[in-house]
Amino acid sequence: MGKLARGCWIVVADAQGAMILENVGTVPEPDLRLIDRIDAPAVTPHDDRPGRRSDGGPNQRSAMEVTDRARLSQMALAAMIVARLSREAARGMFQRLAIAAPPHLLGAIRDRLDDDLKRRLLVAVPKRLTSEPLGRIGNLMQDAMYPAA
Repeated sequence: MGKLARGCWIVVADAQGAMILENVGTVPEPDLRLIDRIDAPAVTPHDDRPGRRSDGGPNQRSAMEVTDRARLSQMALAAMIVARLSREAARGMFQRLAIAAPPHLLGAIRDRLDDDLKRRLLVAVPKRLTSEPLGRIGNLMQDAMYPAA
């Protein structure tokens, strides 16, 4: 298990966006600084209602499924986060990574991680921590790495 050491990047995300943080403190006393914010993209509808398709018979038509805009926005946000992390990892900006996000978003992010980012990932916490103060986020991430026995 890794440590939330100096230079470790922490991504804290939810449906509205993500914060990329860096620990500039020590292992026992993390001190998180904001590197960047990524806002979730707005997914605009193409039309107001789902389309219909022909079933091949005379006057037979079936309704199409309604687009899940929240899911599309979440997938786009996950792709944006991973693209940013990949660019910064290639530039050597961080060696360790920790992620906290609600379970569905966390799964979308983890599915997109390449092998290099997977090797850097220390912990993935399935919680929404975006409303927490930075000091508490550091402590919660540290606790997630070292669960009580």
